[in-house]
Amino acid sequence: MSHVPCNGCTLCCHGDAVRLLPADEPNQYITESHPYIKGALMLAHKPDGACIYLGAGGCTIHDTSPQQCKEMDCRRIAAKITFTQARKLSKNGHFNLQVWAKGRFLARAKK
Repeated sequence: MSHVPCNGCTLCCHGDAVRLLPADEPNQYITESHPYIKGALMLAHKPDGACIYLGAGGCTIHDTSPQQCKEMDCRRIAAKITFTQARKLSKNGHFNLQVWAKGRFLARAKK
């Protein structure tokens, strides 16, 4: 897939667990323990569930964001899992169902 046409969309910045990967430098970010992966760190969240780095104008660390943020493409997520799987993940608090829906919409719009 090519460039993701986010156009100001920040759905993936809400309620998602952006895990820090080996290529990321943990002390560069405000982190918290990942709730499902023992010993892993993820970007911290505001009380409303948004990423700690989400500001009024979008991501405040876009140029230095973690690898998972840089590779995020909601269209790939929509292509890999069904609506039923996405709904189940969202009910368990593991996933933002709106991200799947946006990816599905963008993938269909490109066709």
